[in-house]
Formats: sequence, structure tokens, C-alpha cells
Amino acid sequence: MKKNIDFDYIKSELKKIQKYFLAQKFEKVIEKTTNLMKKSPNQVPYYNYIGLSHRQLGRNHDAETIFKKGLEIFPDNLTIICNLGALYRLMARFEEADYFLKKGLEIKEDDFNTLCNYGNLKRDINQNKEAIKYYKKAYKINNHNETLLINLAGAYQIDAEFEQSKKILTEIHANFPRNTKADFMYSSVHNYQENDNHRNEMINKLNLDLQDQDIVYLNFAIAKSYSDIKNYSESSGYFIKANKSQYNLFTNYKFKDELDKFSIIKNKFENFKFTDLCSNKKPNLIFIVGLPRSGTTLTHQIISSHSEVYGAGELPIISNIFNNKIKDDLFLDKIFRDDDYHNNTFVREFAKKVEKIFNQFDSKIILDKLPLNFMWVGFIKLLFPQAKIIHCKRNLRDVGLSIYRNYFDGGHLPWSYNDETLVQFIKAYDDLMNFWNNKLSNQIYNCEYENLVDNQLDETKKIINFCNLDWQDSCIDYTKNDTGIKTVSISQARKPIYKSSIKLSDNYLEYLAFLNKI
Repeated sequence: MKKNIDFDYIKSELKKIQKYFLAQKFEKVIEKTTNLMKKSPNQVPYYNYIGLSHRQLGRNHDAETIFKKGLEIFPDNLTIICNLGALYRLMARFEEADYFLKKGLEIKEDDFNTLCNYGNLKRDINQNKEAIKYYKKAYKINNHNETLLINLAGAYQIDAEFEQSKKILTEIHANFPRNTKADFMYSSVHNYQENDNHRNEMINKLNLDLQDQDIVYLNFAIAKSYSDIKNYSESSGYFIKANKSQYNLFTNYKFKDELDKFSIIKNKFENFKFTDLCSNKKPNLIFIVGLPRSGTTLTHQIISSHSEVYGAGELPIISNIFNNKIKDDLFLDKIFRDDDYHNNTFVREFAKKVEKIFNQFDSKIILDKLPLNFMWVGFIKLLFPQAKIIHCKRNLRDVGLSIYRNYFDGGHLPWSYNDETLVQFIKAYDDLMNFWNNKLSNQIYNCEYENLVDNQLDETKKIINFCNLDWQDSCIDYTKNDTGIKTVSISQARKPIYKSSIKLSDNYLEYLAFLNKI
């Protein structure tokens, strides 16, 4: 006998669930929705609420299971399809993400959410012009969506269309005056003068009742505006406020966990012997590593100007794997159980899986420039003996200043917002890179930023030669490279090489005392 469904009751319960979801009480959402589902399983919102809650809690595989279960019942439901595609994008399963988001647009070509998510996917896989195309389609449907406007302005910046970005950011200022992320983004591509209206507007905004994150954005942006006019005293004051505010947001962060990773890595590789490393073959993968702000983006633009190289930007593939596995004794035992790692079946099979993820991007040589992959150099060479490692070195005091002056998107790198942990991290990095250079003699090319600036042609030829690539003149004229830039170097790396950043830290020693410890 068919059950009578009390739709009024379901409607009432879903309103409560929505409130829990908006209040970020995701476990409560899952609990309440699961109970409701037992009474009546065939309701689309159940699968979306539970799946999205699992995703917010970092349980991506649980989210995938519930979305797929929903699609078994509602195979053409656009919201579930879009949410599953967005989840696969988050999981870096880009082919599956493309399949579902494209399927969503086949169902409804002008669906706002699917267009936005497909734009996000195209941005992630460095098809930035395509990303802009989909964002603009969404913009025609709704040009007052705050998140879309931020994403569109960001995409224009990635593509070096700075005036277009400023135009969108100005729209955000007009319609959402409390959106300080827009102020921050505007500051990144604006060259400030002595009496600049935007600086004054930002200083006035500090008097508003703002969220902590909004205050962080403003202080970083104001500090940058004073740096532009070489007012190092004022800029330092705002940088100090910005970093303190951001560091206070990391309530559960333990810097000791960072240092523990360094210890485990050195311990595991201390007596490990690399053999049969390929040095004269063309690589499948090239990794640029180093500290952030050490010239990694510049080096990426130079190498990716080569016709055989695909500049993939900062890929989280290696870091996601080993940050999650570095304290997993079972995993590490499988990696290091044989002296002859070339015949270690687990290592070889694992390498194939990881390489498959990289191969989603392009058939060319993949260039990954995630700086903190310096931690995983040993694992990279263990998995991919042919891979080339370019280590970007720079005056450590200049690097320390540059890291401290920048906000990293998403509030990543908690250690960078505190002067004590910043100094300790730089020392740990320096120690580990010395360890890798001793362990992997001639397998790492140490590219010194100051040498690259002073002798661009010679240094570029050495880098290209180290990668076993034939010389191409395009590598010296890297400013014509239209590869998207998503890092805080978004405008600097578009310019010809300049020397003004060398020894810049000398101007701040009086105001930022921690620099003297580097």
C-alpha cells in the first residue's frame, strides 16, 4: 500500500534544515535530513543537503556516494548533477567534473549555478579564456551575484586584463561596499599615488563594524598602497596589523606539526640511497620548488614559454597526497620497505596513479610550480626518476619580507602570518634544501633569483638545458606567454625582469625587527 506523504511536514522540516545549513551546523543537517529520508526517500533536497554537508566537513567520498545515490533516483536532476560536478572539481577529478557540468548545461544551457561552476573548472585547469566565457554568460543572467563578480574579476586578473578586472571590482564597490576582498583585489593591480582616493576609502572602512577577515583584507591592501609610495613606516604598521589579525584566525593551528613533517622526512630519507636517476632524458614532469615569493612564478613563465611545456601553475596534487600521508606509518612502510625501490610494486603502481592525475591537464611536459613541493623532493624523485627539479633560491631576508607582505589566497600558510614561525619555517626550509642537495647531487638545479635578474639569458639557457629541452627564443621573451597566473605575483610576473626587489628588505629593517633574525 502506498504511504501518504505529509508534504507540509516535509516543507516545515526542510526550512529547519536550511537554517542549520546556513548556520554551518552540518552534522545536524545530516542527522535531521537522514531521519527525514527514512520517512520519504524520494525528495531531491535531501541528497543535496546531505551531500553538501559532507563536502563542507571534508568528507568528499561520503558526499560523492550520496550524490550518486540521488542520481540513481533522479538521473536528470540538474542540482544534483551540478553539485556532483562541483565536487569532482574540488577533488581534482577534472574529467568527471567536466562530464557532469557539461551534462548539466545540456539539460539547461542558461543555468546560472552550472555556468559558474563550469567557469570555476575551466579556471582550475588553466583554460582561463574559457572560464571568462562561462562567467560572462552567467553575468548576463545575474550581474548582481557577489561571488560571480569576484570570480570574474579574478579571472580577468589571471588573464592580465587588469582594466577589465578593475571595472568589475568597481561594480562590486558600488553594489557591495562592505566587500573588502574586492578592495584587496583592486589593490593588487593598482599603482597607488601620494593622495589616492581608494586608500582613503579603505582607511575609512576600518571604522565600520567588520568581520575579522574583512579587516585583514583592508590592512594588507592599505599596507600595499603605502609600499607603492615608499612609505615604509606606514606600510610596516599596517602589515603588522594584517598579519596579527590573520594569524589569530587560525585557532587550531599548531606550528609544531610543520616542524614534525620536516623531521619525519629527513628521518625517512637519511639512509635512503637513490639509484639510476635519469639525468639525460626529456622529462614528463618538471617541478619548480622553493619558498613562496622566491621567483617561482617568473621561472614558471620562462619555462612554460617553451612549446613542449604546459605551464599548469600551482598544482596541489603532490602536497595533498603527502600532507595526508606523511604520518601514515603503514603507507610509509610500503614506500620504504625495499632497498630497490625501482622494483617496489607499490611504488610503481602508486606512481602510475599520480601520473594519471597529472596527465588530465595536457599531453605536453607538465610544469608544476607549487613552491612548497620542496618538502617532497625526495618522494618526487622516488616516484618519477625522470622528473626535473628547479629550486628557486633568493636572498632569504628579501623572501621573508615578501612573504610577510602578502596575503595568500584562502588564508593558506598559517606560519607566514607570525614573525616567529615565519623565521623558524625559513630556517627549516634552508636546512631541508641543503639536505636534498647533498642527497640528490646534480639532480636539482638551484636557480638563484639574483643571477636570473642580472644574467637573464645565460641563466635561462642553463635552466632549459637542465630540462633536456632544445633552446627556443620564446623562453627569453616570456612576457608574451599568455599562461594564466593565479599567484600573488599576478601583475609582477607579466613585466620584464626588474631589479627593484633586490635588497628591498633593507628598507624595512628598522620597522620589522624579525627580519634581522633571518
